[in-house]
Amino acid sequence: MDVLLEADSVCAGYGSVEVLHDVSLNVRAGEVVVLLGSNGAGKTTTVRALAGIVKPSAGGVKWLGDGAFKPLHKRVREGMALITEHRAIVASLTVEENLRLNPRSSVQRSLELFPELVPLGKRKASLLSGGEQQILVAARTFAAEPKLLLADELSLGLAPIIVTRLLRSVRMAAESGLGVLIIEQQVRAALSIADRGYVMQHGRIVLEGTAAELSARIEEIEATYLSGVKEMNVTNGQ
Repeated sequence: MDVLLEADSVCAGYGSVEVLHDVSLNVRAGEVVVLLGSNGAGKTTTVRALAGIVKPSAGGVKWLGDGAFKPLHKRVREGMALITEHRAIVASLTVEENLRLNPRSSVQRSLELFPELVPLGKRKASLLSGGEQQILVAARTFAAEPKLLLADELSLGLAPIIVTRLLRSVRMAAESGLGVLIIEQQVRAALSIADRGYVMQHGRIVLEGTAAELSARIEEIEATYLSGVKEMNVTNGQ
C-alpha cells in the first residue's frame, strides 16, 4: 500500500509551548489508523500538524511524498479531507444545500452513501440532531472521494447507534482505497474497525501496533484515559 501521509520526528506546539515531541507515524492508502490517548495527550495537535494548520518546529510531514509545508486548503485540493469535532455545517441551509457546498461531490452520491439523509433533504441543518449533522458532514466528505481522511473525534457526544454507523462507513471507505487517521475516545469501537494504531501520552507516541496487538492491551490503554496521567509500561511495536 502506498504511504499517503508520514510524520517524521515532528515537534510542534503553540508559541513557546511545545506540545508534540518527536512524533512519527504514517497512514497508507486503504487502511484505518487510530490515534489513541487521554485528553491533553497531543492527539488534536498531531492532526493539526498533519493537516497543515500547525507548522512543525522540527521534523517534517510528507503528504503524497512531498515534504514541503503546505497549508490545509492546498492539501484539500490535493485530496486531503478533515473532519473535526466542530461539525462543519451551515445551520441556515438545508441538508441538500449543505451537500452542495463541496464542489467535488454530488448530492446524489452523498445520498447513495447515506440514504438516511434522503427524507431530511429539505430540512434546515439547524433542526437536525447532533448525529444527523455528523452524518451530513460524513456524507459530503465521502462523496468527494478524497485520498486521505483525518477525523478528530468523529463520534463525540453521539448515540452508540450513530457511532457504529459512522465507524462502519469509515471502514467501508477504506476498503475502497481511502486512507484514514482517526482520533476516537471510544477505544474498543475504534480498534474494531482499525488496521493499526498509535497511543500517545504527553505529546509522544508511546505504543504502536496492529489493532489486534493494541486490543490485547485494551485495559491498560483504557486505564490511561481514566487517570489522564497514568504511565504505560511501554515497548514500542510490541
